[in-house]
Parts: sequence; structure tokens; C-alpha cells
Amino acid sequence: MKIRDLLHTEIWTKGATRKILVICGINFAVLFLAAGVLYEAEMHWLTPGERNAARAALVEIDVLQNAASMNGKEFDLQEEKAQLKFGTARDLMRTHRDKQIAAVLSLYLISTTSPWDNARSVLEDPGSSIDGDPKSVLKSWNSSFALRKQLHTLLHKELD
Repeated sequence: MKIRDLLHTEIWTKGATRKILVICGINFAVLFLAAGVLYEAEMHWLTPGERNAARAALVEIDVLQNAASMNGKEFDLQEEKAQLKFGTARDLMRTHRDKQIAAVLSLYLISTTSPWDNARSVLEDPGSSIDGDPKSVLKSWNSSFALRKQLHTLLHKELD
């Protein structure tokens, strides 16, 4: 075969270009849809393991709401249980939604235990920088009550 004949042979056709572009377009559309589904699952799906662990932690934290009826050792024991359950929930985080629930759960745990810890530190060290007036301790507990109530409602709404 001569060079002139080789130069006139059509190697790449419009049909081949069209087939390649159609295949690339279909692949791009499938990848785009898969990325969209994965994004929605990441943002809006609460995994079952996290839901169950967060429910268990929420139950333990709700028990801490009755701190007035507990003595110091009972509260410490219950706080330790709540911390363990929260740790389990935190370890089971997978999606962004799981992380949001764990953050709210952490805030709920802190807002529940901090007034008790503040009151205990005042009783143990009267010269501390925290105001030792029992009325101020009660005021502090009541001021965080609204926050705890909102967090309690939000978590029960999300997890039930």
C-alpha cells in the first residue's frame, strides 16, 4: 500500500466521536447523580447505630435532670454512665447528621452537669471565684433550664 492511499484512509469518523461523547455524557450523568445521592445521605441520614446510641445517652442524661433528688455519689455515678453512653454515641458517628446530633447531645450533657459541678465546687472550696451564695447557684441552675429544655425537646424530636 502506498503512502497516498494511507493518507486518504479515514481513521476517525464522526460516528466514533459521537459514540465516545455519548458514553462520556452518560458516565458523567451517572456520577453526578451518585454524588448527589451520597451528599443527601451524608447531610440528612442518621445512621441506626448512632440513633440507638444517642437514645441510650439521652435516657441517661434525662436521669441527671433529677439531680436535686440525688446525693453527690449517686449523681457522680449517673454522670459517669451518661459520659460512657455519650462516648459510645460519639464513637458511632459516621455522617454529618450524626455529628450534629452528637454535638447537641454533648451540649445537653454539659448544660445538665455544669450547674451541679459549680455548686459542688462552691461547697468544697468556699473561697473559690464562683459566687457561693445558694441563691446565685439556684439562679444559675434556673437560667440554664430554658436551654436544657430546648435541647431536650430537639433531641427527642430528632431521635424518636
